[in-house]
Amino acid sequence: MPQSLKTIARRAGLSVATVSRALSDSPLVREPTRIKVRRIADELGYKRPPLVGAIMSSLRRSAQQSYLGNLALICITLPGKQALLPFHAGLVAGARLRAAELGFKLDVLSHIPKDIRHAALNRVLRSRGITGLIFLNARTRADFSRFDWSHFASTQIDHAITSPVLHASGIDHHRTIHMALTRLAGRGYKRFGFFIETHKDIILAYKWSGAFAAFQRIMPALKHIPELEQKVLQRPAFLSWFREYQPDILVGHKTEIIGWLRDEGLRVPEDIGFFNLNLNESPIPCAGLDLEAALQGAIAVESVVTQIHQFERGAPAHPKTIHIEGRWMDGPTIRPAT
Repeated sequence: MPQSLKTIARRAGLSVATVSRALSDSPLVREPTRIKVRRIADELGYKRPPLVGAIMSSLRRSAQQSYLGNLALICITLPGKQALLPFHAGLVAGARLRAAELGFKLDVLSHIPKDIRHAALNRVLRSRGITGLIFLNARTRADFSRFDWSHFASTQIDHAITSPVLHASGIDHHRTIHMALTRLAGRGYKRFGFFIETHKDIILAYKWSGAFAAFQRIMPALKHIPELEQKVLQRPAFLSWFREYQPDILVGHKTEIIGWLRDEGLRVPEDIGFFNLNLNESPIPCAGLDLEAALQGAIAVESVVTQIHQFERGAPAHPKTIHIEGRWMDGPTIRPAT
């Protein structure tokens, strides 16, 4: 019986989109992952339909040989915060690469919202001949309800726009967090300490903290520990919370806490584990989540280019969202699998 991409994806623990790209030798997929996918495909006897391969090769050749238009990736940010975070830089790189493969030039713009018309931004976009827009929630979200959408195809990453509702793509944060916490419980951890800075929770519409709360609710055998949320993570408050609740695994962003724990005489991972919610921004090796920055950028480009080819402009009547799952990455800050 012929095997499908879904079968390979389940065996590899990857999304169907990642498997498809790996079998196409896309540079958006890491070489070890491409090798793993090809090995599993061979083991399962998967044969790529020749017509699909021919069509994709034709599209790539066409894109490389012709220029089709201009796209803009608009980073919605705050005054003094225009510099891209490492995760966003990876996302931009993936978007640029995919845009070039499809025959489009991608401009990256920082935008500080001042009103709901965004007239100056509209003028810049029109003057550059840009027809496709990708909005990125770099530091904040924005209301575009009075923006003139009539000339543009558009999409957003992680719901950067509060109004109107646009097509969107990004990580399925709830499913990804649930997957990670379930695997950590499988490593024997029972006291989960979740900490987060307020602005990160707000940017993602509380999807991370919501997923953590839901996980604790459906896992009654685990010790319930209230999350620690601070505007900026501070050592005294963190250590006070840690001493009171004594978690055996910490889940969050800030790797500084590893040094704070070692100053308390604790060893990582022997005495306590640490799992990083976004490895793309980790300065040290950790176990954690790869949020597939480059792939997120590529998928957003594909969404807006599809709209351009289908002559779709304006805010959509029926917005669609594309979700991908983040990847679990083992590392030296948690117990090894047994």
